[in-house]
Amino acid sequence: METALKSHIAENLRKHRVLRGYTQEYIAEYLGKKDYTAYSRYEQGRSNLKMEDALKLAELYEVDVQELISIAPSVSAGYDTHKKHSQNGQISVLVDLDGSQISLESSILRLKKINELIARQEL
Repeated sequence: METALKSHIAENLRKHRVLRGYTQEYIAEYLGKKDYTAYSRYEQGRSNLKMEDALKLAELYEVDVQELISIAPSVSAGYDTHKKHSQNGQISVLVDLDGSQISLESSILRLKKINELIARQEL
């Protein structure tokens, strides 16, 4: 697989995972991998994304497979109910809280990751 394409796929996978607050460990388990390093290699662009895994990830992220392998993805596809761009380039993110400390901490961590992507202009 072409290196540039692999790099774009890796970036797309990471963005979708981070936007949804999933860990590499969770995704690896979801895909049935023995450990997270098998999935980590996808996000590093070191392994070719298997079609079977692409289909599972597209289902999990509620996007078309094309969204994951596109060179110029619209990360918001299939995610519009949780995130939207405002006129001034900011992003609004809805957070579901259930009153538990774990839910609050998880949401804060997710928001920090999204903010880091914005700061690096990767989102």
